[in-house]
Amino acid sequence: MNIQKISAQDGNLPQTSFKASFVTLAEQNLGYEIKANVVDTFNREVIPQLNTVKENAITKILQHCDKGAILQKTEDFENNVKFFTLAAGAGSRFKKLANLVGNNCNKVSLPFIIDGQKTNNGEPAKLHMLDFALAMGNVFTGKEGVNSIVANKPSGSLGDIVNHYLNGGEIKDTIVCCGDNVFDDSAVDLMTFFASEINNPNKHLALIGVPRKTEDVIGRFGCLDADGKLDDYSLKLKGFVEKPKTNEEIEHAKQIAKKGKNIANTGMFYISKDAMTKLIDEIKSGNNPIMKNESEPYDFANACIYIHKMIPEWFGIGSEEGADVKLVNLWEDVGEPSAFFDYAREIKNGTFLKNFPKDYANNIIEAFKNRVHIGGTTPKDFRAINFSNDINAINGIKQLHAPKCEGVSIIA
Repeated sequence: MNIQKISAQDGNLPQTSFKASFVTLAEQNLGYEIKANVVDTFNREVIPQLNTVKENAITKILQHCDKGAILQKTEDFENNVKFFTLAAGAGSRFKKLANLVGNNCNKVSLPFIIDGQKTNNGEPAKLHMLDFALAMGNVFTGKEGVNSIVANKPSGSLGDIVNHYLNGGEIKDTIVCCGDNVFDDSAVDLMTFFASEINNPNKHLALIGVPRKTEDVIGRFGCLDADGKLDDYSLKLKGFVEKPKTNEEIEHAKQIAKKGKNIANTGMFYISKDAMTKLIDEIKSGNNPIMKNESEPYDFANACIYIHKMIPEWFGIGSEEGADVKLVNLWEDVGEPSAFFDYAREIKNGTFLKNFPKDYANNIIEAFKNRVHIGGTTPKDFRAINFSNDINAINGIKQLHAPKCEGVSIIA
């Protein structure tokens, strides 16, 4: 395959007409392959599908926006907000599973044939894990689609966004979504929340959280400490421990969990234009307060922690007043094979598909029913994912000796 390398290095952006939607990729983690096979395909094949529901989605969001607010009309979404999907990771937790499909497959490019759906060339359409996150930013995506930033060296989870702004990209209200995250909540629900934050001059940080078991919150995800009832629309952020590792951090997370608020950080968040400007100015001055280590100078967890801490100094309000948490009911970090089991099982029931048009979503459901075999109710019983057109390929799956990763097998 001849892959044209049009994206600039080190996070610089080529001069394009793309305004608001970006996906960050890494050259060393198949970035150009993902751009060609997934992002370009999304722009060409999926954007036209999403455009059929985009205006209705924006109309619903604007119903909650007051006159005089930043977001008042359709074009305001593209002109005032930047939506970044993070897809530059190596996918190490998922690597064995992705490699079963082929050497040029990363977790976010894992393909599923969509039954009943064809591309413009008449080929069977494919669904990719990354499509879910890209679709979440649909209201910010112009007709040109999503712009790819392919970096030639890693700089941390927030690195490509920081580099984009350091290298002259116009700083705007910024929403970030991890490329391997799927939500059952619709983009309308989540973007209505973010729109309310964007339209409030006293809101500078907002995160999406999800109630999970205590062991999940402490052992796998960041632990959010927030004021308010779990059934509230949003809570005020008091603080958090990002993926606790040290004994002190684990103990802190346990103390938060004891309050009855086992809230995991999903990794989807908002940083206001003003807060991002303050952060970028500080980095430009030679002080980098969000470094994780030498190879990851710009970390998004550290950025959120730092901004939350600095809200009183920067804006003269309390940290809790300037930062909110919205809770969702169902979310998966599909970068883990065990979570991928839940994702595949739930899609059969129509879950995670609210951002796709009804007919398109129904075709996805049918494809998963035909091609994904689940022998029980736990990941250990998740026998195989079949990518072929032959449903008989998974007959007698218990006897197959396909490679496995945490109980999950792929029959390519």
